Amino acid sequence: MAKSNNAVITDWKRLWKLVSGIHHETPESTVLEELLNVSCELQDGLLQFKGTAASKTKLEALLAEKKQEKLLAFTLRLQELLDLESVQCWEILCYYLTSEYRGTASSLASLISTENNMTKLLDDIWGYYTLERMIVLKIVKNLLIFYDVPSHPYYKEYKEVVDKIGIDGLKESYLQQIEYLINEVPPHKLKAGEFFNYQQKLINWSERNAREIVEISHILLLICELIRMDIADIKRLFSCFKQHSFGRQQNYLSAGNSLHTELLSRLAYSELSLFLKCIDLEELEQSGKFATDIVKSFDKDVTRMCHNPENGPLLLAWMLVNIRYTNAFENDQQLLRCRQMGKRALDLNCFSYMNDMISNSIFKDDSLVSRIVRRTVYNMLCCMCDYFDGDGSCCKYPYIYDLLSELLTWPSLAKDFCSTKESGVHSLFATLLEIFPMDFVHLSMLATALTKAGMGNYVKNQLEALPILTELYDESKYLLKSNRENEYVLMQKVQPFSHIDFEIPVGTSVAICMRADNCYAHFRLPVNFFNVLHHEINCLLLETMIYHGEYESSVRARRVNEGLKYLHVTLGKMKSLAGITTEMVHPTEMCIDLLNKFKEVQSPPIELMANCFNVCTALLPLADAEIVVRVINLAILPQINCDTLKDYKMYAHGVSFDSGLVGSYLVNVEKQRERFNFLAAYLGFLRSYTKLQRKRYFQVEIPGLIFLLRDVFPHIHAWRFQSKQEKYRMYTEIMGFICDVLDEVASGDVDKQSSEQVLLKNICVYSLLNLENALILLRFVAMGNAYLQHTMEMEANWMLQQSHGLVLLVRLAIRILMQVLRLKSSVCESNGLTPLEVMVYTQPKQRDTLRIIPVVTSYMNNIFDRRLPILSCRLLKRIALEFDMSLLACLDMEPDQIRLTFLQKLPDELESDSLKAAILELVEACIEKQPGVTEAFFKVNYQQEKRIFGKEGDTEIADSIVTYIQDYLDAVGKDPEIVEQLLPSKIMNLFHTLWKQNMQLLIDVLINKPNFWENLCRPLFSDLKVNVRVYTQLLNILSIEIFSTPLRANGSFKNILVKFFEINQFKKWLDFVFILPKGPFTGDNGSLNEGLPEWLCRLRAFKSFMLIVLKKQPQFVEVPTKQFKILAEKCLPILVERSEYVEDLRPLVLLFELYLFSIMTLKHSCTESSEEDQKMLQQFNQLLSNICSCYMDLGNRAKDACLSLTIKCADLFAEILTQDSTTSLSFLQSVVNIICQELRNLENCISDERYCKEAARKDMTNGFSAISSILCLNLLKTVATIFHNDGVSNWVLPFLSNKLFQRLLACTSSILQVHKNQKLTVELLDVLLMFAKGNCSAEFLHCDVGEYLWLKLLPPKELIQTTFTCSLSPDQVEVWSVHKWWPIYARGVELVTLLLQKHSHYFLKEVLQFVGIHEEYLVDSLLLGKQSLEPIAMDLIKCAITLVATLVKFEKQWRLEHPQSLFSLMHAAQMLLGHSITMFHQPRNLKLLIVGRRSQLDVMRDSESSGLIDEVIPAFNNLTEIIILCVKCLQQFSPTLMSLLCEPELLIYQWEPIFEIHFGAPKINENAITLSFGTVLSIVGIYTKVLNLQNCGFHEVPLNTLCNNASEDNIESNNNSNNDSKNELISNSAVNNNIMLRPFSKSLSVASVSSVNCPPNELLSNLDGELCLTALEHILTLAASQSLLALKNPLLPTREKQLIRREVSSELLSYHEFVRKKVLVEYRDHKEIWQRRKHGQIPMLQVHGNVKDSHPSTSKQAAAARASTQRRASLDLRVNVVRRLHLQQRQHQRMSTPIPPSIKDNTGSFEMSRVLSPIGLARCKTTASIAPIPNLASSSIKEQKIVDSNDETNQSEQVNVFEEAEEDVQYFPAEEPKYSPLSYIQFVEEDYLHLMSNLFFIICQND
Repeated sequence: MAKSNNAVITDWKRLWKLVSGIHHETPESTVLEELLNVSCELQDGLLQFKGTAASKTKLEALLAEKKQEKLLAFTLRLQELLDLESVQCWEILCYYLTSEYRGTASSLASLISTENNMTKLLDDIWGYYTLERMIVLKIVKNLLIFYDVPSHPYYKEYKEVVDKIGIDGLKESYLQQIEYLINEVPPHKLKAGEFFNYQQKLINWSERNAREIVEISHILLLICELIRMDIADIKRLFSCFKQHSFGRQQNYLSAGNSLHTELLSRLAYSELSLFLKCIDLEELEQSGKFATDIVKSFDKDVTRMCHNPENGPLLLAWMLVNIRYTNAFENDQQLLRCRQMGKRALDLNCFSYMNDMISNSIFKDDSLVSRIVRRTVYNMLCCMCDYFDGDGSCCKYPYIYDLLSELLTWPSLAKDFCSTKESGVHSLFATLLEIFPMDFVHLSMLATALTKAGMGNYVKNQLEALPILTELYDESKYLLKSNRENEYVLMQKVQPFSHIDFEIPVGTSVAICMRADNCYAHFRLPVNFFNVLHHEINCLLLETMIYHGEYESSVRARRVNEGLKYLHVTLGKMKSLAGITTEMVHPTEMCIDLLNKFKEVQSPPIELMANCFNVCTALLPLADAEIVVRVINLAILPQINCDTLKDYKMYAHGVSFDSGLVGSYLVNVEKQRERFNFLAAYLGFLRSYTKLQRKRYFQVEIPGLIFLLRDVFPHIHAWRFQSKQEKYRMYTEIMGFICDVLDEVASGDVDKQSSEQVLLKNICVYSLLNLENALILLRFVAMGNAYLQHTMEMEANWMLQQSHGLVLLVRLAIRILMQVLRLKSSVCESNGLTPLEVMVYTQPKQRDTLRIIPVVTSYMNNIFDRRLPILSCRLLKRIALEFDMSLLACLDMEPDQIRLTFLQKLPDELESDSLKAAILELVEACIEKQPGVTEAFFKVNYQQEKRIFGKEGDTEIADSIVTYIQDYLDAVGKDPEIVEQLLPSKIMNLFHTLWKQNMQLLIDVLINKPNFWENLCRPLFSDLKVNVRVYTQLLNILSIEIFSTPLRANGSFKNILVKFFEINQFKKWLDFVFILPKGPFTGDNGSLNEGLPEWLCRLRAFKSFMLIVLKKQPQFVEVPTKQFKILAEKCLPILVERSEYVEDLRPLVLLFELYLFSIMTLKHSCTESSEEDQKMLQQFNQLLSNICSCYMDLGNRAKDACLSLTIKCADLFAEILTQDSTTSLSFLQSVVNIICQELRNLENCISDERYCKEAARKDMTNGFSAISSILCLNLLKTVATIFHNDGVSNWVLPFLSNKLFQRLLACTSSILQVHKNQKLTVELLDVLLMFAKGNCSAEFLHCDVGEYLWLKLLPPKELIQTTFTCSLSPDQVEVWSVHKWWPIYARGVELVTLLLQKHSHYFLKEVLQFVGIHEEYLVDSLLLGKQSLEPIAMDLIKCAITLVATLVKFEKQWRLEHPQSLFSLMHAAQMLLGHSITMFHQPRNLKLLIVGRRSQLDVMRDSESSGLIDEVIPAFNNLTEIIILCVKCLQQFSPTLMSLLCEPELLIYQWEPIFEIHFGAPKINENAITLSFGTVLSIVGIYTKVLNLQNCGFHEVPLNTLCNNASEDNIESNNNSNNDSKNELISNSAVNNNIMLRPFSKSLSVASVSSVNCPPNELLSNLDGELCLTALEHILTLAASQSLLALKNPLLPTREKQLIRREVSSELLSYHEFVRKKVLVEYRDHKEIWQRRKHGQIPMLQVHGNVKDSHPSTSKQAAAARASTQRRASLDLRVNVVRRLHLQQRQHQRMSTPIPPSIKDNTGSFEMSRVLSPIGLARCKTTASIAPIPNLASSSIKEQKIVDSNDETNQSEQVNVFEEAEEDVQYFPAEEPKYSPLSYIQFVEEDYLHLMSNLFFIICQND
C-alpha cells in the first residue's frame, strides 16, 4: 500500500513507481486500487500539505507519545524549515529515515547532535520533501496526459480515477494551488534568517516554488484541453500571471544564474502557453459571445502589455481575436488598432519568441503538453495567414519560416500541413514555390522539417517538379515576346545554370513581376530542386576566393548549407541506392569536393563542412566501401601513421597518432566558437561505420577511439557549450561508441578475435583505466540518486527521460565501468590496482569525494529509470567479484540496512523480475568473494539487531535471504517445473555457489530438515528438459556433497543417490545426457556462463558426478556393475558420432573421459557375450580411425583422454584382438598411426625449440604435451605386449614401415639432456628397453644406436662443471641435479647391456666404444656407493656392474680395444666389492647412505632405531646382488678351480692376486677400502649365519637329467605338478617381494670369528635366503681360487701361506658346521665329511651305443629337463656352479648371456614370461621366444645351456673329467662301486657346497 496504516501522508515515491507506467509489471488492479486510495490527495495536490499553523497536535506531545524525545530538537527545527503540520512533519521524517537515509545509527546520532551537523540532514530531508511534492503533481499530470490514450497499459485505470475525481474538481483545485503558489511567501523563520545558510535555503525555496508553478500550469493546460475554461477561471489565471509579470518578478532568483534564467523562461513559456490555449481561436469559433466576453474582459490589460518579449505572442493572439470576433475589418479605427498591436508584436519579435518557446526542453519532447502548445501556435499562424497572407506578404516577417519549420517537424502538424493546401500556413509554402529559387534557404528548411516528420515522399515529389523558376530579369539575356499584360513567351532557349544539363526551352511562358526594388522573370516549367543545389555548390566553389573566410555572412554558403541538410535527411530515409535520382547524384558527389576544397582554408565554413560530412555518413549504409575510401583519402579522419607498434600502450599514449582535420578544427575553431558541429558530424560517421562492422579497425575505429579518449572525452567538461543538452549529446555519442566497442569485443569468442580486435579492446580498456578518462567516467557514475532526483525535478516529462538526458549518461557510464572491470585482467599484467580501481575501491574513512560504491548503492531507490537499479546491482556484483577487499567496509552500511536496501524487494510481488534476478546475482557474487556482505545477507550473528529508527510495518523485512530460499524449496517440492523460470533458476545459482564455496553452513537450518534433499533434487526425477541449467547444478551439488560428506551421510541424501541409480531412472538420465547436437557447436545453443552450451555443461557435470561416485563406492553407495555396462554401451556410439566433429573438442574430451571411467570398473568384458564385445571393438576401431585423421588437431586434453582410453580398451579387448586378425590389424594400424603422429610432432617441436629461445623456456611448444607423449609411449608398450604374446606374426611390420625405432632413438637423442623433458626421456628409454628385450632387438643393429645415444648419455654440462657422483643439496626445480640424471643414465647403461647380451659379437664394437667414451662416468657409477645408496643410486650401481660383468667375457677384445677402461673398471669393481662387504659390518653408515639427501640428523641421533628397517633390508639384498656381480667380474681374472686342481703345469705368473693377505673384519676407514681374504671370508660368515637363521635346508633337487631317467623324471614331474605350481607361486611372490619380513628364528648357534660386527639377527633373518646362497657359492669359488693361487705361488713366504691356511680354516668353521648339519645326509652316522650319496650314473658307452636312437628321445629328455628345471626355478635362484665350471674350461661360451636388472619404474617391464631363467632351459631353434627377465644377479649367474645331442659327447667328457678330479681328492671307500670316467653322473643342488667344504678342508690341512 502506498499509505501505511494510520498514516496521514503517502509514500509518493513508491506510488510513482507503481502507477507511472515505467514499471509495467504492476497489475492493473493494483494501479487502480492505489490511485483510488489517494484520489482525495491527488485532487488536493499541494494543498494536502498543511502549514505549521494547522497543527492540531503539539510536536512535543507527539514525540512523547512515540517515545522519541531524543529527536525533539531536530524535529522542531525541521518543522520550522518545512512549514508543515506536526503529524505530517513526523511522517516525512519517518519515511526519509526508513527509505532514504543510508548512514549508520551512530552517524545519525552525530548528525542531530548540534546545529552545524543538522544542516546536512535538514538539506537532505528538504530535498526529499520537495521531491514528494513534485511527484504528486507528476502523477496528476500523468493521469491527464494518458486520459485519452488507449494504447497506454493503464489507460482504463487512469480514466476511471480522473472521472471519479472529476475534471471540474481538478480544475478548481489546481486553480487554487496556482494562486496559492504565486502568492506564497517563505516560512517566517526562514525569511527571518534564523537558519544556517538561510540565503541558499531561500533560493532553494524559490526554485521549488517556480518548478511547482510550471507543473501546475501544465496540469491546467491539460485540463483546458479537456474542457473549456470559464471567463472567471481565465480571469483568475490572468490575474495571477499579471501579478508576477508572467514569472518575471522573483525575489530570490537571479537572472545571472543559468538555472534561474531557465526557470524564469519556463515560467513565462508555461503561463503564456496556458493563456494562449485559453483564447485559442480554434476553440472560440463555436461561441462568438464567449469571445466577445473575453475581449471585453481583458482588452484593456492585454493591450497595455507591450514591453516584454513574452508580450509579443500575446499581442499577436489578441489581435487575431479582435479581427475575427469584433469585425475589425469593417471598422477602420478598430483595424488600425489591430494593426498597431500586430506591429508591436513584430517589433517584440513574436515569431522568434514563439520559436524559442516551442524549442524549449519543456515543449520539445513528444508529450501531450508539447502537442497542445505547438498546435496552439500553429493555429495562430494559420489564422494569421488566412487573414493577412493573401498577397504573400507574411513571408517577409522575420523568423516566421524558422517558427514554421520547427512546427512542421511535428508529424501531426506536418500531416495537416500537407493535407490542407488551400488555407492556413500552406500559403507560406506556396509563396516559396512561386519565387524559387530566390528564397532557397527557407524552402530547404521547410523541406528538411517535413522530411524529418515523415513526409519525405511528399516533399521529394514536390521538389523534383517545382512549377516555377524565378530569375532576376535581364533584357540582354532573355528574348521574350509579349502575350498579354505581364505575360510573355520565351523566344530563345536559355541555360540558366552553367555546367548543368538543364535549359529553358523556347515557348516557355514567362511572367515579369516587380518585387521590392528588382524585376523578376518567372518561368513556368518544371524545375528540380537538386539541379539548383548543384548550381549553388558550383557557384560556391567558384566564389571561394571572394569570401576571405567570411562564410558566416555568405548568402551562398547558407543556401548550400541548408540544401545539404535536406540532402542529408533525404538520404537517411533511403533504403537502397536505387532511391537516388540522377539529379541527386551530382550534389551528393560534390560533398567530397566541398570537403576537399575547404579543408585547407584558414577559416573554413565549419557548419558547411559538417553537413558535407553528414551526407557522407548518410551514404554509409548504401555504399560504405566507396565512401570510406574517399573520406580516408581526404585525410580528414584521425589516423595512425605506423600500424606496426608492438605494444597497445604505445597506441593508447598517441605514439605515431595524428588527429587529422577533426582534431585541428576542434582545437583551432570549434572550441573558440563554442559550437562543435564538425566533431558531432565525425562522431555520427564513426558510430554509423562501427555499427556496420566492416572491421577496418586501423583506418577508422582504432584512430577514432584514440582520438576520443585522448583529446575529447577527458576534456569536454572544461569546454563551453551553447546549451547543456548539446554537451549531454556529445557525451552520449562518445560513451555510446565506447559501449559499441566493448560490446563487440566482449560478446564474441575470445579465441576467434582478430589481432586488431584485441588491440582495439586493449587500447579502450587501458585508456579508461588511466586517471584522466577514469575520473570523467566515475564522475558520471558518482552522480548519485539525490542529484538525479534534483535534476529530474527540472524535467518536464519524466516518462521520456529514460532514453536521453543525464539518466542515460549514468546508465552508459555504469555499463562501461562494468565492462572495463571485467576486461581489466586481459590488459593489466600486474595484480596492482589501476587508477580507476583506486578511485572505486575507496573506503569511507579515506578522503573520497566520489564514494562510488555507496553512490551506486543509492541507485537502488531510483524511481525514474527501471534499468538503473538493475545496472546498480550488476555493477556491485562486478565490484564484489573484482574487489579483493571488504565490500562491506566500502558500503558503510549496517547489516539491516543492507538487507533493507536489497532483500526487501525480493518478496515484493510488484517489483520486476529483472531487478530481483540482479539482486540474487549480487548475493551469489558476494558468496564467492565477500564474506562480510554474505553474513549480512544471511543474517549471521544478528539475531538481536534492531532497525536504526522507524516504525513496524506489515511487510518489514527482518528476515535473511534464507527465507526466500525456503520459499523456493517449498515451491519446487510441489512443482519441479518452476526451475525453468528466471527467479527459481537464480535461487538455484545460490545453492550451486554455496556448495562450490563450501558455505553450506549458511543454510544449515534448511539442510537439517528431513525433506530438504527430496525437495531440492525433485527436478532430477521429473520430466527432463533441455536448456535448463538446474540439472547441471544439481549434479554438481551432489558431486560436492558426496566428495565432502563422511561415510555416515544423511540417510535421505543416500536415498536420492540410490533412486538416481535405479535402472529405469539411470537409463532415462543417460538418454538425457547424451542429447547432443548433430553437428559442430556454433555458439547459439542455449549458452550459459563462460560461453558453454547447456548440453555441454550437463555432460561435464554428469562426468564429474560419475567419477566421484566411482571414487566413493562401495563405502558410500554401491552402484551395480550393470549400470556401468549400460553406460559404456550407450556412450561408445555417441563417442564415435562426436569424433566426426572436431571443430569443438570439448564434448569429445568429456565423452572420452566418461567412457574411460565406465570401463575402468570392468575387469574382463563390457558386455554379456563375445559377439557384443566384438561389436564394441568394431565401434572402437571406427573411433580410432576417425581420431587418426585429425589427431594433430586435437588439444592436449583430448589427446590425453584418447590415449588413456585406448590403453584401457587394448587391455580390455586383448583376447579378441589376438583372435581376430582383421580387427586386430585395423586396431594396430590406427594405434601405430597415432603413435607415429605423436613422435613426428615431438621431433618437430624439438627442432623448433632449437631456433626459438622463447619457446625453449616454455613447457609446451606448438601444441607439444609431455603427458600426451608419455601416454603414447605407454600405449606402445601395451600394444606391443599384447601382440607379441599372442598376436599376428607380422605385427612388427607397421613399426618397421614407419621407421619407429629410428624415430624413438632420434627423439631420445634430442631430448635426453633437456631438463624439462626428464620424465619423457625416462619413458622413451623404457620403450627402447622393452624393444631391446623382445624379438625386435635386432632392429637396433641397423639404427646406429651409438651415434644417437653415446654422446647424448654424457652428463649435462651443469653436472660436469660441478660433480657427477653425488650432491646432497636439495632438488632444484629447473636445473639438472645428479639425482635427476641417475635414472636416465642407468637406463642408458641397461640398454647397452641388453643389446650386448642379445647380440654379443654383433654389437661388441659399439659397446666398447661406449665404454671408452663413458669410462670416467662408469667408474664414478661403480664408486657411487661410497656417497649414496639411495634406491636410484643403487639401481645405477647395479646397471653399471651388470654391464661390466657382461662385457668382461669379451676380455680379450676389450683389452685390445681399450685396455685403460678395462683396468679402471676392474679396479672400481674390486673397490665396489670391498665397499659392499663393508656395509654389512656398518649398518649405521648404511642407513646414512640410504637416506641420501634427506635429513641424516634423526638417523644419527637414534642409530638403533628400527624406523629404516624396511629400507635397510632391500639395501642388503641389493648389495648381495652387487657382490655376486662383482665376484663374477673378478672370476675372469682368477684361475679356475679346474685349472688349479687339474693342470699339471699351471703358469702361476700369468695371474695377479686379487685379495690381499689380511684377515679380520674390514677396516672402518672408507677411504682405504681393500679387498682382503679377511674381508671376503667375513661375508661368508654372514651369509652362513643368514642361512642358519632361516633354517635353510636341501632336498636333493637334481640339477641335470640322465638319459635313462628321462622317463622317470617326466613321470615324477607329472606327479608333482600340483606341488610345483604351488611352489612356483610361493617362489614368485618371494622373488617379487623380497623385502617381505621373515619370522625371526634362532635355531642354532652361529658364532664365528668374523661375525662380531655383522648386522642384527632381525635384519639377517629377513634377507633373501636364495640370493645369499647364490652369493655364498660364488664367493667361496673365488676365495678357493685365490687361496690355491696364493698357496701355489712359490714366491710367497711360507709364513703367509700358513697364515692363509689357519685363518681360512678359522673363518670357515661356521660354514663347515653348516655343511655338516644341512648338506650331509644323516651326518650323525657318518663321521667323515667326504661321504656323498650317489644319485645314479650311466656309462657313456651305453648312451653312445644308442646314438642313432637318441634323436627321438632327445625331445622327450628336453621336455623332461624343462619340466624339472622350471620346477626348480620357482624354488631356487642359484646356478649350478659345478656345471658352469665344467663348461667353462675348454669351450667358448656361445650361450645366452645374463640380462641386466630392470630399473624400478612405474610402468613395469616388458616381461613376456614370468619364468625366471630356469637352469638348463632349452632354447629351441624353431621358437623365436624372448629371453625371460631374470632377477638381477641371480639370473645373471644362471646361465642357460643349449642342450644339443651333437654336443653330448663333449659334455660327458667334461663332466667325467671333473668328477675324476673330485674323486681323486676325496678317496672314497673301497666298498663303493668303481667310478668310471666315461659315465654320466646325477648331480643335486647341495653337491657344490659339499665340494667346496671338502676343498677348503684340503686347502687348510695339506701343503
